[in-house]
Amino acid sequence: MKRTNAQRKKIEKRISWLTVAVAAVIAVVIAAFGYFGQKDKPFDVSSDGTMRVSFIDVGQGDCELIECGGTNILIDGGEAINADFVLEFIKSRGITKLDYYVVSHPHSDHMGAASRIIDSIPIDKFVTTDFSELNMPTSKVFENMLDSLERQTTCEVVTVRAGDVLNAGKLKLNVIAPFEETADYNNMSIVLRVDYGSTRFLFTGDAEREVEKQMLENGSDIKADVLKVGHHGSKTSTSSEFLKAVSPQFAVISCGSGNSYGHPHKETTELLKRCGVTYFRTDEQGTVTVYSDGSKVTCANEAA
Repeated sequence: MKRTNAQRKKIEKRISWLTVAVAAVIAVVIAAFGYFGQKDKPFDVSSDGTMRVSFIDVGQGDCELIECGGTNILIDGGEAINADFVLEFIKSRGITKLDYYVVSHPHSDHMGAASRIIDSIPIDKFVTTDFSELNMPTSKVFENMLDSLERQTTCEVVTVRAGDVLNAGKLKLNVIAPFEETADYNNMSIVLRVDYGSTRFLFTGDAEREVEKQMLENGSDIKADVLKVGHHGSKTSTSSEFLKAVSPQFAVISCGSGNSYGHPHKETTELLKRCGVTYFRTDEQGTVTVYSDGSKVTCANEAA
């Protein structure tokens, strides 16, 4: 687990002239959780042994917040327009610091909000994929994210590949993919299996069937109780072989209402039904919340 020389040099070069400025954010409870249209439970996830995973409705994008025993992890954040909503959601939980912020891959529907999030709340470790100079993203949102990382000088940038393991309090973060660098950023998605007790959550970013096949061929341990369905329910992800190997109890599709891509595709939802997987859609049900007590998982939402 290491930073690439290209990324480290790029960040170090750009921060050499900046004055150290670390923004401290005061947590304000802005409303009851019902403000976000959630069916919630009266659990204190900081102390009662409960893990809460919120698949936040950011429209056509991805964003997940994991809370367990005082450990807080954010995955992605949606488009830039979603930043304030995501920050309000985080603050409504009384969270003043993120232990990990994981950006699965450099597409704006996953990392567009990253710059503002990084500027607005202290982060211990920022986790991203490993790019060589040849494939380094050049988009404006990526550059904005780098600018923000420069300003938050206490944040450690960590790049990961398959096989890496990150420890986060009671949680173990197992990096299942990517295996190798590619110019296809979807297939450079960080696929992360988060373990709490005997329960498992698999977050797949936009990884497509090529990477799913690699996971199966490499014997990756992808079995999980909860699956974040790949690429917003696109038919280019979630092969039948992959879904059978994961064998989830619940699946969550994060996508926007009436999106122009037709997500989720009928092939994906029909496959989930055939395999007996209870699935939830943020475009229809809003933010989806799943709980784990370390031995079983439950969902606060009604199934689609």
